[in-house]
Amino acid sequence: MRAWQALWLGVVLIGGAAPAMAENEAPRVVSVDVAGLHTIASETCLARVQTKPGMLYAESVVSEDIRRLYALGYFTDIQVATEPAADGVRVVFQVTEKPTITAVEFEGFRLFRVERLRQLLGVEAGQLYDPRKVKEGVDKLKAEYRRKGYSKIAVESSVSADPATNQATVYVVADEGPQMRIRRIFIEGNLAVPDRRILKLLKTKRRHWFTAGVYDEQVLEEDAERIRAFYRRNGYQDVRVEHSLAADPSGRQLYLHLKIAEGLQHRIGTISLAGVTLFPPEDLQVLLRLKPGAVYNTEVLQEDLRTMTQYYGDRGYIHAVVTPATTLDPASKRVDLALQVEEHDLTYVRRIDIRGNLRTKDVVVRREIRLHPGEPFDGSRIRRSIERLYNLGYFEEVNVDTQATPLPQHDDLIVNVKEAKTGSFSFGGGFSSVDRIVGLVEVEQRNFDLFNPPNFTGAGQDLRFRVEVGTVRRYFDLSFTEPWIFGHPVSLGVDAFSRTRLRSRNLGLAFEERRQGGGLRLGKSFGENLHAGIGYQLFRTDISDVVADASADLKAEQGRSDISVANATLTWDTRDNRFEPTRGIVTFVSSDLAGGLLAGNRDFYRLQGGVSTYYSHWDRFTLETRLKTGLVNEYDNTAQVPIFERFFAGGADTIRGFRERRVGPKDAVSNDPIGGEAIFMGTLEEVATILKDERGKSILKGSVFYDVGNVWRSISDFGQSFESGTGIGMRVNTPIGPVRVDLGFPITQLGDEKRSPRIHFNVSRSF
Repeated sequence: MRAWQALWLGVVLIGGAAPAMAENEAPRVVSVDVAGLHTIASETCLARVQTKPGMLYAESVVSEDIRRLYALGYFTDIQVATEPAADGVRVVFQVTEKPTITAVEFEGFRLFRVERLRQLLGVEAGQLYDPRKVKEGVDKLKAEYRRKGYSKIAVESSVSADPATNQATVYVVADEGPQMRIRRIFIEGNLAVPDRRILKLLKTKRRHWFTAGVYDEQVLEEDAERIRAFYRRNGYQDVRVEHSLAADPSGRQLYLHLKIAEGLQHRIGTISLAGVTLFPPEDLQVLLRLKPGAVYNTEVLQEDLRTMTQYYGDRGYIHAVVTPATTLDPASKRVDLALQVEEHDLTYVRRIDIRGNLRTKDVVVRREIRLHPGEPFDGSRIRRSIERLYNLGYFEEVNVDTQATPLPQHDDLIVNVKEAKTGSFSFGGGFSSVDRIVGLVEVEQRNFDLFNPPNFTGAGQDLRFRVEVGTVRRYFDLSFTEPWIFGHPVSLGVDAFSRTRLRSRNLGLAFEERRQGGGLRLGKSFGENLHAGIGYQLFRTDISDVVADASADLKAEQGRSDISVANATLTWDTRDNRFEPTRGIVTFVSSDLAGGLLAGNRDFYRLQGGVSTYYSHWDRFTLETRLKTGLVNEYDNTAQVPIFERFFAGGADTIRGFRERRVGPKDAVSNDPIGGEAIFMGTLEEVATILKDERGKSILKGSVFYDVGNVWRSISDFGQSFESGTGIGMRVNTPIGPVRVDLGFPITQLGDEKRSPRIHFNVSRSF
């Protein structure tokens, strides 16, 4: 009986609680509206809120909706109200819009025009008023004025709003104050460094003929830090630099006083290594630029730490850490340096991941990487891999990183690439001191894939069709190169061409030359730097339109010749970048054999060789040296080397300062160049990078050069005399293409040629 009573009591309690639970349940949202809008569409707001009709009302969701509406940046205040409605509640977001700016007024500004002020402020009519944005604009105005020497500039902003129309006018008022200029700079306390050296460090200059002497407080603070950094690099670790300013009665002329407390110069006392067990400590000591007794330089110390870390990384210990600890003897000012090395374990490559190659196949990247899974990490081989990837010309950025793996002593090598544009369709024109007016049409894909339609990209093949038409030449070239045949590091190339050079006495062309044919190429690399190539060409050459006053020997060159020639080339190349080299060497030897067993009606052989070196120094300077020599001679049934296979010199690409092709033998009657059987050319050029873009690629370069060489009629005359020229040059990489300009001056007298400066220039597609 008691059990039945308990059961009945529970049913009664549950039945009584149900209405109460229904009363406490959240109401259902019937509608969502936004009130107070004038310029902003309600749809824009409703699209951001999560509260929707049909869902239960939730305070947490509404709070998030308020945050989302504020994030739109349109409102100064947002309130939420709920109104009872049939079957639920109506949710209303009551917003206060930011006023719309109808005008921006400037007062007190004299230095800049209104257009420039609006540009700096960044606030214009039609925008919503945002106090934060106005403040940022005012700060930009102040900074620009200070940069111009108005260090006492004061700028205030205010707003006048009409609540009825929700429109506002922004007022920006300035008190420019006087323009402050530095009249004199006084330096005190510098015993170890002369005044002139410190003045060179400063961006702040006194007013002079060529300097405005503008005072900028921020620049002055940076100057003080530059002085401190200079002293620290030279061992004065305790240096202090203070500055003060004094104005003349007019308040416009300033006197800058720099007070330097140099302190004592710190030098290295002892250097000790700890934790070195894998290599002889003396091998690491040799790597250090800091030596006992040397000036203590924190920048050199950081370089030494990087060098030691790289030493370990090149041997597979990529996680090695070198930590310095210094102890200063206050009496002697000697710094004892202790280097603690944590060598860690040898690390192996588990796998290599290629990332960022959207078009280029993985295999194209992998075949350039000189490290393989299972091998120990090798920093030198990784650096060489990066150079090889850049040399492909497919990537504008290449970065390498490592990633830890669950496998002990094994990391993954991550190669991140950013692809460059490798396909182009270009057309246009140019002007060259060699070829006069030139028109160009070219279709090229340097990362071509013959078997990947319809994109035809990604396999690293090179396909090029080129047409050049000018006042002197008509070139039509088609070439295809497969760098890896059937997965082997052997390249195969096919060429077809039709090239015509018209007669031009001004350019040393006393005849018209037409050449049509094609060829095959094979190449293979041996190791990292050695490349060998062989090839064969078969073409027909037609010499015509010889000048009327030419000698009998030159007129005898007229007619058609079929040339069958085989060639072989051996190249050693250690350049860091084949497009813009700054270090390394490239040397080559080549030989050509025409006629004989190869048929054809001209028999000759040619030997050539050359070497170019690149030495980077002083940060942006590169010293380039180039030497080239060649010999060509006839044999068998050919009486003399064809004129179109001889050597010519003079002009933009050989010896600057002389007219094109004017250096070397000339026709006895017409005085036109006829070329020779032997050539030597040498160049010494100092190139300075003046301007770079944000990616580090050069935009503007300048150079100083010296060219020397000559062409001799016969091999037996080789080296009898030399012609030379010198000058300056400029290389500009413009959006329409690279521009190269050289001003050359002949040092030696060439026959009756006038010794005067000569400009050589060229506008082309690439350096």
